[in-house]
Amino acid sequence: MQNDTQNSPKPDLTTQKLVDNKLIIEVNLPPDHEVEVICNHLDHEGQVRYTEVLRPTRRQKQKLAGKTFPLKGMQVSKLGFLLALLVYLLVRLVGIEDFPISFLGDEAIQSVRAADLIRDNFFDHRDEFLPTFFENGGQYNLSTSVYFQVLPVWIFGKEIWATRGAAALLTILAAISVSVMIEKGYKRKLGWLAILVLSLMPAWFLHSRTAFETAMAVSFYAGFVGCYVLYRNGNLRYLYAAAVLAALAFYSYSPMRLVSGLTLFGFLLSDWRYHWQHKSVFLKAIGIGLVFLIPLLRHSLNYPGETQRHLEILGSYWVQDIPLGEKWLNFLREYVRGLNPLYWYLPNDVDLQRHLMKDYGNLWLPGLPFALIGILWCIQHIKQTFARLVLIMLLAAPSGAALVQLGITRALVMVIPATVLTSMGLITCWDWLERKMRSRISHSALKAHSIGIGVFVLLSILNISMLTDALRNGPTWFTNYGLYGMQYGARQVFGTIEEELHNNPENKFFVASTWANSADVLARYFFDDPVPFQMGSIDGYISAFKPIDPEMVFVMIPEEMQNVQDSQKFTNIQAEKVIQFPNGEPGFYFTKLAYVENIEEIFATELAARRILNKATVSLLDGEAIEVEYSTLDMGAIQDVFDGDPSSLARTWEANPFQVIVRFLQPRQISRINLRVGGEPTKIEIVVWPDGAEEPIPMLMNLNEASELRFVELALPESISVAWVDVRVTNLNNAEPAHVHLWELQFVP
Repeated sequence: MQNDTQNSPKPDLTTQKLVDNKLIIEVNLPPDHEVEVICNHLDHEGQVRYTEVLRPTRRQKQKLAGKTFPLKGMQVSKLGFLLALLVYLLVRLVGIEDFPISFLGDEAIQSVRAADLIRDNFFDHRDEFLPTFFENGGQYNLSTSVYFQVLPVWIFGKEIWATRGAAALLTILAAISVSVMIEKGYKRKLGWLAILVLSLMPAWFLHSRTAFETAMAVSFYAGFVGCYVLYRNGNLRYLYAAAVLAALAFYSYSPMRLVSGLTLFGFLLSDWRYHWQHKSVFLKAIGIGLVFLIPLLRHSLNYPGETQRHLEILGSYWVQDIPLGEKWLNFLREYVRGLNPLYWYLPNDVDLQRHLMKDYGNLWLPGLPFALIGILWCIQHIKQTFARLVLIMLLAAPSGAALVQLGITRALVMVIPATVLTSMGLITCWDWLERKMRSRISHSALKAHSIGIGVFVLLSILNISMLTDALRNGPTWFTNYGLYGMQYGARQVFGTIEEELHNNPENKFFVASTWANSADVLARYFFDDPVPFQMGSIDGYISAFKPIDPEMVFVMIPEEMQNVQDSQKFTNIQAEKVIQFPNGEPGFYFTKLAYVENIEEIFATELAARRILNKATVSLLDGEAIEVEYSTLDMGAIQDVFDGDPSSLARTWEANPFQVIVRFLQPRQISRINLRVGGEPTKIEIVVWPDGAEEPIPMLMNLNEASELRFVELALPESISVAWVDVRVTNLNNAEPAHVHLWELQFVP
């Protein structure tokens, strides 16, 4: 109560009664007095779940005083919610084809697989109906995102604005969900604040404007938590929706499987008594979850070992041959990195440039102090369900990324607890500021909402400012536009080819494929099967004779154009058209080529030189000298494969296979031969000549693709005395000429 004086009447509690589980309190309130009712909401054991302060509305007093708020009957919180969603959508959809500047293969694959599904009557290439997962880059890691793109592809075709736009619209689920968490969990009618804060998170701003499955998975996860909050507020049926959304998050993106599982486990332990109290609903929700496991079970039976193979391709330490304790240490190290605020709030060089916004952190830097305030509130109110819920989300967020290596796409889910915590901190500061202002200003409705209006306008301006910065400056934030940078050019290159084919249908195109991951998928996105051009590298024409059609137009990146000029094998090298990078530098050359007159003689000379083996005398680790014949190298020295250093290597100039013949000056006792090779599909052929034997011992090993270097071992039937060994390592991905790498060659007694 305020403004109490000796002469004024005293407030009087006239009635207090309980009717149908409703406590009715009637008071006589003198003029210029206010009343607050502090409600401690208890659980069934009498413990405080949460506390809220109830204040009678000033609506009637404002009406009598002629100070009604201009919006009249519309609730301010609902208006704020709708306007915040409008800002959110504006910031997602405006210029969606232009930023991010590169349309990547990992975006295109969603719609390409959806188009394949429609064409094949919802069977995949292995005749599986409604497959659980779809292949992407040699691994099965796509699911929900492909089915989601079926309708946009069916209606609009494969268009960037439709592919990205549909994915961006789905992220409204995340915006609504963080709003629900604040309004129903934190018990403040300021859900619009959380929407604007989420929209301001740089990592979310960027990825929610793409068709990557990671933003979809995060949206489903946020929806799952939002529905769970409603369930904990007594809307029991929302637990069914929570189960469905958790399953969709699980299937959408592989790192989300562990995050969703840990979150579910945390909620189970945190609210076990509540679940048991409503066990009928709880058990039905578990049943829904079990039904959603059926597609996973089917996939596991049809593709045994696929999960391990997926981790191998990603290079996860969990499938490496290291002690279990070391695996847990690696997990803990990556997990702690995932909680490091320096990674989240400051600009970093950990993530790939195409997943970053220059000079921005992954999370909104000005929100850091408010997020810390939110964490403190959760710790202080740990007995409250919502406080525990937010902390569970926060602690679960880095777990999926920690299975492999921290990266923003794998850990993007952190934006959800960060948004909620930041919003809680902002509201805490808002309350403090409002208390300070209350004694200094009159309580007109307009002034009562002045802080809210100011915050809304400020956050909206910041959102629009970020959008403007991205559209205006984003194209030149990073200037590495090639494979290891932005992978820029899909829309520009294939759009130009489409135009050229329309104007000059007699032209044939050979398009560079080394400037982007999954360039073949990008081609299938912009053109129907079969695509009306070839894809590959101009190096194939430089290193071996291939007939060139006079109507062939080569689309080359700058590095390839330089190789063509340096090779001196072509004449009349003139670019008919050049597509520039956003910074004005040449990006793609459209060029017609012709060989020089004596080209066949040049290639014959090169082939003969390629097959000549070099000779050297080197030492093994134990000091024994050996004579070696080996393919010509363009990187490293032949000694590097015998030095025991797993980081040093030798690489062939053009020979494939990489041949190494080792002659021992004295017969050497050998039981097995170890090699360290790369991750590409590899064939290893070894011929061992025992001392004094008339027949050699052949050995062969074929290796599938892997994401990391690996040691392989080829064992002899027994330890034998060996005179010489012929080793050949073939890169199965490429025909000769090609580079072949070899890190180690060891002879074990």
